[in-house]
Amino acid sequence: METSFSILWSFCAKIWGVERGLLKEVVRELDEVLRGGVISRIHQPEQRTITIRVFRGREYTLLISCHPLFCRIHLTTERFKNPPVPPRFCALLRSRIQNQRILRIDTLEGERIVHIRFKDYILVAELTGKSSNLILVDTGWTVVDALRHFPPGDSKRVVFPGTKLTPLPRPENIEEKPIALEKGPGESWNDAMDRYYTELTEKERFQKERTLLGRALRDARKRAERRIKNILADRERAERELDYGRLGELLLSNFHLLKRGMSEIELDDIYKTPPQKIRIELDPSLSPQQNAERYFKRSRKAKKTLETVAQRLPVAEEELRYIEELTYELENIQTTGELDELRDVLIKEGYLKPPLQPALECTRRRKGPPSVGRLSTEDGFTILYGKNSRANDLILRELTADEDLWFHAKGVPGSHVVRKLAGRRPTEEAIKYTAGVAAFLSKSRGAKKVEVIFTEARNVKKPKGARPGLVTVREYRTIVTEPVPLRNEEKEKN
Repeated sequence: METSFSILWSFCAKIWGVERGLLKEVVRELDEVLRGGVISRIHQPEQRTITIRVFRGREYTLLISCHPLFCRIHLTTERFKNPPVPPRFCALLRSRIQNQRILRIDTLEGERIVHIRFKDYILVAELTGKSSNLILVDTGWTVVDALRHFPPGDSKRVVFPGTKLTPLPRPENIEEKPIALEKGPGESWNDAMDRYYTELTEKERFQKERTLLGRALRDARKRAERRIKNILADRERAERELDYGRLGELLLSNFHLLKRGMSEIELDDIYKTPPQKIRIELDPSLSPQQNAERYFKRSRKAKKTLETVAQRLPVAEEELRYIEELTYELENIQTTGELDELRDVLIKEGYLKPPLQPALECTRRRKGPPSVGRLSTEDGFTILYGKNSRANDLILRELTADEDLWFHAKGVPGSHVVRKLAGRRPTEEAIKYTAGVAAFLSKSRGAKKVEVIFTEARNVKKPKGARPGLVTVREYRTIVTEPVPLRNEEKEKN
């Protein structure tokens, strides 16, 4: 059947699902490998995905996905975490077909439908895009249960426990989209399917997660900006009312002119040179003493407000800077591991709600240490840079000596860049190059000229309780330089 070690399947479909001819080959392999095998375990790691472990000499994992874009069936080596309590359909499958022997696996001719046959049941996998479903029927084709229910009255084709399973209507006017799957050297079609769809689903997860984190950061930024706006409004109002103490003093110094029932009074403002006329509003229901005290009270309140603002504003501004740093990180993330690390940070900081079922996450997402990049320069120096705020902290805390030089693009989110000196003195050209690297590893990388600050690492301190990556810097110099892109060989080292 195969004339070379590599065969390219090109097919057209509305979905990135399995083409009928390819599905037939995959199922033929499944029947050869799994026929006579016994179902040892059944899991439902994701909403529309079932994994079935089959023992036949050794254990195999069969994946059946009813994903609207990536519906498929094939053996897989991917490992999943599973919820502590099995979902409804998973529990049903365990009660009916676990420990049962597979009699045969076949396809419905001309359709994307697979039958896994047991003594008393048939598991029907309909791999048809948005309508994909996994249905358990008895030998009389009565539905025992299904992954997705379509009750009477809700759909033209009923799929509901106790009803007869009728043939799936053939869709019309399918929008076709060419897709290719290549079978590599030594691969089975199941191997190729597993590799191909693992990559596709990983890309989809990456984009969905990135979109989710981006939305959380945008919402956090809006809240931080609104908080700063409210604080500034409080400060502006308090600054106006701080002068009310002077009005209270004027009222007391002209106490003999005040009477209950007055709504305003015009007095000479003796606190200005030369004195000027000033009109002061009064509350007619209050006594002269109470009117004066009212202004003193508002002045005292304004003073307290300004003290509170002086404490709240730096905190709010620091949070906004931190959110901008996290946003910059997200824009430059390239791996799911980095996404997972940022996701954990957003949950910890309260910018993102933790998942209701964390156990549903795939185990291939592994946490690693903070991402620290390393460059080796032509003059024999080492440059370190942080790929996120946690790595920036790690560099300053553990990897930097006091005499090393620290660089950062001024006033914008970016990496902390450290040039290790090891007792040597860098040239001005070396400083300029490192500043260019810091400019490139910042939000200003697209600018022609970027202002970069640099100083000895001993002048860079992390305030107690400050968020990751936020530092204070003293006695720094500045340099204006062009961003210096990392060379490909430098990127490969990180």
